[in-house]
Amino acid sequence: MRVGGFRPTLDPLATHFGLKPVGSAGEVWPESAGKPMMFVCQLNLTTAPIVPERLGDIRLITFFVEAETAALDEENGGNWCLRAHRSLEGLAPLAPRPDAPKIKKGFECSWEELPGNAERTKLGGRANYIQSEPWWDYRAHPAKPAYCLQINSEEKVGLGWGDTGTVYLARGTAAGCEDHWFLDIQFF
Repeated sequence: MRVGGFRPTLDPLATHFGLKPVGSAGEVWPESAGKPMMFVCQLNLTTAPIVPERLGDIRLITFFVEAETAALDEENGGNWCLRAHRSLEGLAPLAPRPDAPKIKKGFECSWEELPGNAERTKLGGRANYIQSEPWWDYRAHPAKPAYCLQINSEEKVGLGWGDTGTVYLARGTAAGCEDHWFLDIQFF
């Protein structure tokens, strides 16, 4: 993914960091411990040149985190929130809470086809691990998580995971667990 560097389309469904996310009717801004989470990014998979098979039924992803922690939970729904939409229909800008923390600067992004092991925010390919394999590669879990995408620290938007780290996201592959999402965070 390339962050900025082109004239933005201003399309509410565009891939971006830190602008205004979309959501389904009835969705509200996610919270952690009663406080609004920080919106990180929106990924429109319909505009990506290649979508990994594990994400083939997903059209758009929004990702939020608790802003004041570096220790993110392993499973979705605690101090981070990944929302996967199977259709773009009916998605509309999600009203942010006025007290929600924000990324320093928002940028629209464009997808680029790169080598599989690129050290960037990306869909699929080979994960570019900083420390070791993610926890789901050496510890069994009933949902059988499998890597799908990574979100790198992005200096341009002021997003840093620890010391220039990366968040790795996995999706459950066991029957009935396809809507379960998992996270591993690594940094230098």
